[in-house]
Amino acid sequence: MRFTKHAVLASALVAAIGSAAFGQSLEEKRDKKLASEFLKKAAWTTDFDKALEESKKTGKPIFGYFSRSYSP
Repeated sequence: MRFTKHAVLASALVAAIGSAAFGQSLEEKRDKKLASEFLKKAAWTTDFDKALEESKKTGKPIFGYFSRSYSP
């Protein structure tokens, strides 16, 4: 019982510290990433359906860039 109580308290502490360290929302992180200089060199879209429609019109393939929300 005592170990379980300590484990729960430790987990809560780690979760609280983790959420404070990652205070930005996913939208804020996305917007910051989209503001990067290398992304301004081309017309990018973040809407897959629009990209698919444009790909069908032009006959060009879709280039997908995937990243995790915590990547630099």
